[in-house]
Amino acid sequence: MHLDDGKHFGNRLREARIAAGLSQSELEELSGIPKARLSRYENGHVEPSIQTLARLARALNVSEASLLGDQRAVLEDFFTVLYDRGVRIGTTEQSVRLAHAVADMIEALGGIESIAGLDLSEETPSLITIPAHAESLT
Repeated sequence: MHLDDGKHFGNRLREARIAAGLSQSELEELSGIPKARLSRYENGHVEPSIQTLARLARALNVSEASLLGDQRAVLEDFFTVLYDRGVRIGTTEQSVRLAHAVADMIEALGGIESIAGLDLSEETPSLITIPAHAESLT
């Protein structure tokens, strides 16, 4: 399940560090990994061990999958947004029903390409109104 984003581990590490608002020195303090080694990771000279990957993910508050560019990172982000917005999925049946509802909404909006460029930040008003019967998902 590898996501081909054209980036190596170091690019994703740098992006995650910057997104967290950290300098390499601050990440060194949080992770215990020397700044010189962090620089070598970010520049693509070396790859981390599994233990180091876990330390970096913890320090940056991101998943290991996202640092590795794994497709599961996309799903984790999707479910994090749902969770942060109060959607709780307790059963497989609920997850399947939600997936169908999302697919139907995307289709109704003209396909994923039509919404891919939208700014869906938290400040943006919702483009989708959830019908009253959707409460049965929770």
